[in-house]
Amino acid sequence: MRAWAKRLAGLAAGLATGVAFAGVVFLAEPGLVLTGRTAAVALTRFGSAYAPRWTSLNLSADAFARRRHRYVFSATDFCVADPGGSFSGCFSRLEATVVVFWSRRGPIVERIERLVAISDGARVDAARRAKAGAPGGLPSALRGASVRSLNVELTRFSLAYAKGSAAGDFRAALDPGAARPLSVTVDARVRGAQGTRRLKASATADTDLFRGGEPTFVEVSARADLGPRGRLRASARARRASGRWEGSGAAEALLSTGPLRGVRLSACAGWAAPGSGGELSCRYELTPAAPVFGIKGASGSLALSARAANGKFHAEAKVHSDPIAAWYELTGELALRASGHLDRPLKDAQVSHELRASAKVPRFEELVAFLRDTAYAVPAPFHVLKGPLELTVESQGDPRSPRTAARYVFTTDLAGARERLAVRAAGELAVLNAAAPGRSFEHDGELTLQEVVLELPRLEIGRTPKVFVDARIKSGDEPAAAPSRARHPAAPFRAPPARARLAVKTVKPVTLLSNLVRDPVPMSLDLVATYPPAAAAGLVSFREFDVELFRRNATLDHLNVALSSGAKAASLEGLVRYRTPSAEIGILILGTTEKPRIELTSVPPMKRADIIALLIFGKSPDELDPDQTASVGNTETALESQGFGLASLYLFGATPVEHVGYDSATKTTSVKLRLPGGANLTLGSDFDQSRQLSVRKPLAPHWALQSEFTDQGQDSRAATTFLEWFNRY
Repeated sequence: MRAWAKRLAGLAAGLATGVAFAGVVFLAEPGLVLTGRTAAVALTRFGSAYAPRWTSLNLSADAFARRRHRYVFSATDFCVADPGGSFSGCFSRLEATVVVFWSRRGPIVERIERLVAISDGARVDAARRAKAGAPGGLPSALRGASVRSLNVELTRFSLAYAKGSAAGDFRAALDPGAARPLSVTVDARVRGAQGTRRLKASATADTDLFRGGEPTFVEVSARADLGPRGRLRASARARRASGRWEGSGAAEALLSTGPLRGVRLSACAGWAAPGSGGELSCRYELTPAAPVFGIKGASGSLALSARAANGKFHAEAKVHSDPIAAWYELTGELALRASGHLDRPLKDAQVSHELRASAKVPRFEELVAFLRDTAYAVPAPFHVLKGPLELTVESQGDPRSPRTAARYVFTTDLAGARERLAVRAAGELAVLNAAAPGRSFEHDGELTLQEVVLELPRLEIGRTPKVFVDARIKSGDEPAAAPSRARHPAAPFRAPPARARLAVKTVKPVTLLSNLVRDPVPMSLDLVATYPPAAAAGLVSFREFDVELFRRNATLDHLNVALSSGAKAASLEGLVRYRTPSAEIGILILGTTEKPRIELTSVPPMKRADIIALLIFGKSPDELDPDQTASVGNTETALESQGFGLASLYLFGATPVEHVGYDSATKTTSVKLRLPGGANLTLGSDFDQSRQLSVRKPLAPHWALQSEFTDQGQDSRAATTFLEWFNRY
């Protein structure tokens, strides 16, 4: 056993000596080991899975320094294919000259002195390569290697990836002796989810990095043709001075699709110091695809900065817009900041934003003219106002937070011939979970009516319209109904969830001007509106003003309308004072807007029937005819049963009353009024679900025209017109 052990030990020592000797010989004379013949044998035996083949193959090696070799490889018609299908191709010409340093851990490629690769039909499938688990990036032996000379021509090159594919020509050249040492061109068709588009791009660079020594300047120019989508071009130049890089550049994008048609960066300048940070500032110009509210473009400045020291970093980006002045003025500024530790994930960094923007319309009348004849036309009576209005918006905080809020202030100072609108609205609009599909909105604001005077549209009871028969109307069979085309209903719009609160207050009472009353109507508001559900709570108060009631002068002492959240009707409390030569009558308005209650008082005290007779007909009960006496009784019964609404007071007061009827069984009230021109208007209602309106106009002896409208809810509404002929015998 000992003899065998000695023999094995001697054999191992001999092998180790032989390997060491071979290694020494290889390091000293690599050309003795690496030749075209040995390379062909190695590729055939150890690379058979890749099916290599070639027409000619040469390899030479020499040692020009300690542990440093130079390998020169050349081949023609060299073909190879990955067994997993991630790569295949043939190179009509393949040449490489590399310098390798043999360290104790293995070979390291220090530089590629020359590389020529000319192929027709190479193919790469990145999706299969990733599925097979092949490592990405460069091999560790090639990392840090410099390239001195390069010539790559890949015609009919194809690339497949997870979301699409690309096919075309790719060329890259690096020639230190050329005026622009580096050039890259691409001409390919890219297929993806958006269809097929052509991409043509070229880039050139000039730097002394490729001419030996440490680089002191870099100049780059690039162009890209995106086919139907537009064109891109950019240029940049940088020089090193005083230990840092200083540069300038410009870029432009001309787009044919999307909301923008042009993006331009100009006058770019900045600096960067290795290991500490840098700054960059540019001017920008944006051209929209179509003018937005007359805005044909926007411009401003862009500033970027970054700092790094002691394992920490701070970065900031600022965008400032130039004032846009037309019939409006727009300004804005946005700042984004991030800071954190270099050795921690980026999600742990502190991020904040700051936004300031303002929009001002110096002349409101120009906004009215701009929106005229559109769906957003300013309605009356606001369309006659003139003056400025302004909106400012501010926001700050972490944009990644679950709640992002913006504060706003909106002011107006508008006036017309008789109108005035000076208001101030301020509040906060917040977005909750902005990045999530279930985002929602919150609003909390206050609207202060500082001074408001509005002239309401003219309202009056008009004459009965005349009826003419169109001469084109012919008698005969009814035409067949055209077959209706089936229409697919549009998908309903679903607004995102929202919650809102708005407080409305008046500094001075709102003044309402109306032809229905002689004097201005002062109104004060103290309300809080909320959503959802849509509700309002607070008080609407009308202060003292004169009004024509029962064809005589009266005074509305006050009227308070109290709203409560969740209540269908508002509470009423008011008083109307009416003076006659013989008495002062008080009309109390109580109850709710759905069931108002009217109570009558007088000084000196009078019976209710006497008060009603004096109000409606201006007479005492003893001076009434039987029909008027019946009307007084029906009115008294209707008042007791809450059968009159608020509008009845005006109709009673502004229009002569001929007759008042009340059916206690159905609790239906009817009022017959005499209109200008000889027409009669009859109103009937139970003030709950049923309403009826009829107008009767005599046309000639024995002829009259009567129109009726009946409303018994959404399911039962009807309008009819009768041409009456009558003859008394």
